[in-house]
Amino acid sequence: MQRNLIIVSIILLTISCSTRDDRMRLSSWVSSPSETKLLEQTLDDFRAKNPDIDFQFEPIPGNYSEKLQLMLGTRTAPDIFYLKGLTAPSYMSFDILQPLDDFIAQDATYDKEDFFPFLINAFQQDGIQYGIPKDFSPYVLYYNKKMFEEAGIDSIPTTWQELEETATKLTKDLDGDGKTDQYGFMVEPSIEMAMPFVYQNGGAFQKEDGALGVADDEFIEALDFYYGLYQKGIAATPMDLGTTWNGDAFGRERVAMVYSGGWLLPFLNDNFPDIDFGVAFLPAGKKQATVAFTTAYAMPKTLKEPENAWKLFSYLTGKEGMATWTSTGVALPSRKSVAIENGFYEHPIFKTFIESAEFALPLQVKYSERGYVESGTAMQKIFLGGKEPRQAMIDLAKRIEKYRLVE
Repeated sequence: MQRNLIIVSIILLTISCSTRDDRMRLSSWVSSPSETKLLEQTLDDFRAKNPDIDFQFEPIPGNYSEKLQLMLGTRTAPDIFYLKGLTAPSYMSFDILQPLDDFIAQDATYDKEDFFPFLINAFQQDGIQYGIPKDFSPYVLYYNKKMFEEAGIDSIPTTWQELEETATKLTKDLDGDGKTDQYGFMVEPSIEMAMPFVYQNGGAFQKEDGALGVADDEFIEALDFYYGLYQKGIAATPMDLGTTWNGDAFGRERVAMVYSGGWLLPFLNDNFPDIDFGVAFLPAGKKQATVAFTTAYAMPKTLKEPENAWKLFSYLTGKEGMATWTSTGVALPSRKSVAIENGFYEHPIFKTFIESAEFALPLQVKYSERGYVESGTAMQKIFLGGKEPRQAMIDLAKRIEKYRLVE
């Protein structure tokens, strides 16, 4: 049955492509209205400067990865598309992406050294550049200033010990009914939220040699601390508080501290404009570290209009296009010069985000996306099923191995 559905999907996609015009195509996933508006503005600016280059913008609604993989496999992929930082290594392992080094070398205006090193390196394999990061967003600590003041706390936690102590002071039964109404911190049963602690403890989801690190001591120690905050009752999950995600719980002032990226800023501004909050670097473990999420622009190996495609590609990842795309801070520029131009190093909020680039690490796996999803199931077994973290990670390592990509 599943095989038949795949065949039907390929036939429908082929029919669709046969009736599509031959214009150059750019695709992304469907983002928030604010992000879509910024991208369309950036594209309109390019059109105004390059009226002779005709292209169409084709957002891919829902199941972006699955649809992109199908198009790459059937040689119908758009000329330029978003490439997730998380699973970029799996795409780079196969002969489906266009190497960019020759384009960069022939473009005298293109300065690859302007990018934050950890971002540009995230889309390289065997010394070949396959993607150019368009932006990034690191986890930082959001804290409620009013709650801190009411608890008599005048400093932001900078270590794991201070995080636990501060969360304990901020966890309260406000109405005296014997139940906690306000939590000091928020955790979620997901690997993404636990990974800052793992990086701070010297661990990794997947190590440089390709081996999984989820059952290593460094990983387990970090997970024990993260889950321990929940076990001690000083951290809650969004589900515990009847909310869908940590940003909503933070905005409703049910929790005093959360880890989040820049996407929380417009959410708070639109839904909780009166909340008084600040941001700070994540509290450090053995070292200072955070997770940074990034996306690149990439092109398929089957590229049909290389010259025009590179002009658009170069604009989107160049200083001018990136300055427009990141102007509101919805996402941070991957170019240092653009961060300076947009004033992010002096901004009271964005300063913390952009300076986090100095110790940020991308989260990347060389597995199919389905393999990575297994990690979420393992985390839910810990938080919802009470499974011991070490055993959950040992079991995860066994299950996920079947999704390892063979080059």
